[in-house]
Amino acid sequence: MKVWVAACALFLLRSLLLAQGSAGELALYESQRIVEMPTAGVLPRGGMLVRVIAFEQGGVLLEAVASPLARLQLGLGYSGTGVIGSNAIGWQGTPAVHLRWRVIEESLAFPAVALGVETLGRGATRGTTFATPAAGAFLALSKQFRWALGGVALHGGVGYGLDLRFNGTSPNAWVGIEQSLGRSVSANIELNPRSLEERMPLLLNVAVRWSVLRGATLEFYLRDVLAHTAPQPIRTLGAEMIAQLSQVLW
Repeated sequence: MKVWVAACALFLLRSLLLAQGSAGELALYESQRIVEMPTAGVLPRGGMLVRVIAFEQGGVLLEAVASPLARLQLGLGYSGTGVIGSNAIGWQGTPAVHLRWRVIEESLAFPAVALGVETLGRGATRGTTFATPAAGAFLALSKQFRWALGGVALHGGVGYGLDLRFNGTSPNAWVGIEQSLGRSVSANIELNPRSLEERMPLLLNVAVRWSVLRGATLEFYLRDVLAHTAPQPIRTLGAEMIAQLSQVLW
């Protein structure tokens, strides 16, 4: 019995050490977001992503994305507050859409470029907007490098909000950095003004992502580290699962 338990423990430890999700030096998949805003990363053809995020006010976000063609992915998302706990549930209403197309692949001299549409904001709704409005119609760029601390990626993007109840119509831009910390962990930092027209406090967001199993990544977020919009930074937990559709269906 002890030998069996020890063997299972060693197998689990090996799986954790060699895990390949979308974080760390051995990442099997490209990261889809810096923290809350999109990168130029896309799923491989035939890939499927499911993300669940638990956020403030008992909120839950669910997002499902699939890649039917190379460099193209599409999906739906939905969220609501009060899902966890005893408060009244407030759904966002219209389901959100996700569309992303990698128009230029990354090269030694040029970043990857993606065009897309996203209408799923992040966090609880405040008045008529999400805490972090969706990117809307956007262009994102991503470029990877290597230096003394390992792999690092620079991300940035510009977008224009599509007013589907909670997003508003305003141009925006965002930048961020993704630093690998060993084989299966990455630390991400993101700057997001949320609007280039309205006077909204700048959000400094941080995320630590850990590839725990093949295709599975756990995410811990700190939104608004400088506490511009709340008395203290907002803690959020998420989980991302990526697999090939052939594995899911068969």
